[in-house]
Amino acid sequence: MKMPQVRKIAKQRGLTVGRLKKFELIRMIQSNEGNPPCYATDVDGVCKERTCLWIDDCSSVAKKRVS
Repeated sequence: MKMPQVRKIAKQRGLTVGRLKKFELIRMIQSNEGNPPCYATDVDGVCKERTCLWIDDCSSVAKKRVS
């Protein structure tokens, strides 16, 4: 998901976007939703939150961080 889409989702939820980086903003959205702020933190690159909105993007980012 591209940053403009992430910003739009944050604004729809009433969050202040500011100059946050993508991973910071997504984690803020996750927290706001009552979910763990875990975007791109999984060390093995496999997300355990199968219904998460960010699953595809998160998994690819996490895999790059592990490589």
